[in-house]
Amino acid sequence: MTAPACPVCDGRDVVDLVARARLPVMQNVVWPSRDEALAAPCAPFSLGVCRACGFAFNTRFDAALMVYDPRYDNDVPSAVFTDYYRSIARDLAARHDLHRGPVYDVGCGKGTFLDVLCATVPGARGVGVDPSCSPREADAERPVALLREMFRAELVAERPSLLVCRHVIEHIARPVEFIRAVVEGIRRDPAVPLFFEVPDLDWIIEHEAFWDFCYEHCNYFTRASFVHALERGGVAVASSKTAFGAQYQWAEGVARTSGEPAMVAGVADFVARVTRYAEAEQRRIEGARERLRAAGAAGPCVLWGMATKGVVFANLVDPGGTLLAGGVDVNARKQGQYIPGSGHGIHAPEWLTTLGDREVTVMVMNGNYAGEIRERCAALGVRARFDVP
Repeated sequence: MTAPACPVCDGRDVVDLVARARLPVMQNVVWPSRDEALAAPCAPFSLGVCRACGFAFNTRFDAALMVYDPRYDNDVPSAVFTDYYRSIARDLAARHDLHRGPVYDVGCGKGTFLDVLCATVPGARGVGVDPSCSPREADAERPVALLREMFRAELVAERPSLLVCRHVIEHIARPVEFIRAVVEGIRRDPAVPLFFEVPDLDWIIEHEAFWDFCYEHCNYFTRASFVHALERGGVAVASSKTAFGAQYQWAEGVARTSGEPAMVAGVADFVARVTRYAEAEQRRIEGARERLRAAGAAGPCVLWGMATKGVVFANLVDPGGTLLAGGVDVNARKQGQYIPGSGHGIHAPEWLTTLGDREVTVMVMNGNYAGEIRERCAALGVRARFDVP
């Protein structure tokens, strides 16, 4: 198969490095029965890297398979994640006047971030745009309006104080074109600040986090390729940094009015790093499988965190559903449902108390939540050992 052109620079020198024969197409859509989950849409995945600009993307991605509707749910009702949202809100409010107009959130999900931002910054207003949200009007008690729409520039009906686009462009097959559409939303007011956030590919490679390569994310950004893509999309990037334990990265700027984006340095070294990762990945997956087998001799094994990380981990490490008793997620809308592909069940934390007297091995799918998970298990009286893969 010939790799497609790079969706950032249109280069044709793309090397495929990380392959998955089968991944769930949408890991944030869960299913009401195991049979339906086993039959959920799946597709092959192949991570290619452009040797010209260093951009990494799924060369097997088919945008026609993606359906973002109200079934899509990536909410994380966690105190840790809410505190993270508050930290973003405080950081933005310290540098921008968020009362000059509404904060627009492109790809707002259920609107949780805007709700937290407006609670953290009294007097702020928000407008969220997302095809998976439940539309609503803003009111005095909840000053956030939600529009169930695919984003287009004309939806920015009022001058924003800030335009936010968090965890969206990694889902978009033509990211530069989408960034241009976002920038077009503030083109008549080019001084409006722009804030973008995506997962950090450098963190995935450094931590050998094979469970972070998923079909939903067709794009994977290093700090350099993130800035490069934004600049090609018309953003003059003023600053960038990592966040959330370096798992994510932020970039801020304004609409670019002139100049050309700089080329990315160190691409050959980055391709070599990804190549080394790819060569070792299958051993890493088999090592995780062996850890589950060994732990299973002492008691049941479960995953905690059944969003991207847990769904991909379960599908790659336990596709037959023989090593894991199931998964735990604090999102109540997912509890009682089943994950796509492997069909593992999703349960409330209280389910752990029904697994008998033997010690439970809890695989913590995101170490940022480890303390919160330990506290919850202790409060439930669950005898557990914790493993962060």
